[in-house]
Amino acid sequence: MSYWLPTTGPEFTSFRPCSDCSRHVPKYVALSAIKQHCTSEPYASSLAMVYLNPPLSDIIAPLSLDDIDDLPFVLPCSTCILYTDGFFLNSISEKSPSMSYAWLAFDDDNFILEFSLDAISSTYPSAYILKPPHSSVVVNTDCAFLISTWSQFIDKPFLPKLLRQPNHLLWLSIRHQIHNKHLSITLQKVSAHTDDMYNIQVDLLAKEALHSPQPTVTPLALLDALCIILYDSLPVDNNIHHFFKSIYEAQNLLNFSSLSRFFHIASVDTFN
Repeated sequence: MSYWLPTTGPEFTSFRPCSDCSRHVPKYVALSAIKQHCTSEPYASSLAMVYLNPPLSDIIAPLSLDDIDDLPFVLPCSTCILYTDGFFLNSISEKSPSMSYAWLAFDDDNFILEFSLDAISSTYPSAYILKPPHSSVVVNTDCAFLISTWSQFIDKPFLPKLLRQPNHLLWLSIRHQIHNKHLSITLQKVSAHTDDMYNIQVDLLAKEALHSPQPTVTPLALLDALCIILYDSLPVDNNIHHFFKSIYEAQNLLNFSSLSRFFHIASVDTFN
């Protein structure tokens, strides 16, 4: 357990644990002493504050016509209405759990502009990536949790406590996409299991997407946040407080299992 040092690369800045740090938590220290010795969580949080909550002028960079031409594909420049839904299938026999996602995009005349369905990890920001800059979007969803979480991550300034939310890197990536492309997003709650034909259609698309191949890309390839906290080259996307605590507990267990009294039982690798 240590505080983190920056490592700057050509395209991103990562943070690695300092190996010989005076702030390391001593062996077998009581849990109550972690906050007095370990600065990992507050230091990582403060770095995230700098990168994720800069002045608005630093976040939003104006896009030129050349930038728009370089985009792989964008929906027509108009006010757009999105219907979105997701589906989760629990593990069955030897199959792992799977999730899917689908969205429908309409123009003001209710003509379908574009739709997408796929495994969720490869499509979670796709609707926002396809939107042209300065678009106005209305999202219809039957998920109250989505609207509540959206308010925390998108509509308000960044707070360090958001790093304790699950999937915070996904949300911060969406936040960056919206700010960088000047998107105006409005979320509207629609009732589930009603006769809304578009809501029913996008629900069927999400279920159909469960049969799509599960994504095999690396987690970092899907993230577009300004600050990504890494550990062993993997993004930390769960509760950062619990993450640091689990490292501390795992290290204490390894030290305990390394005591000479346990050598005759099994090697250290058995406990690692």
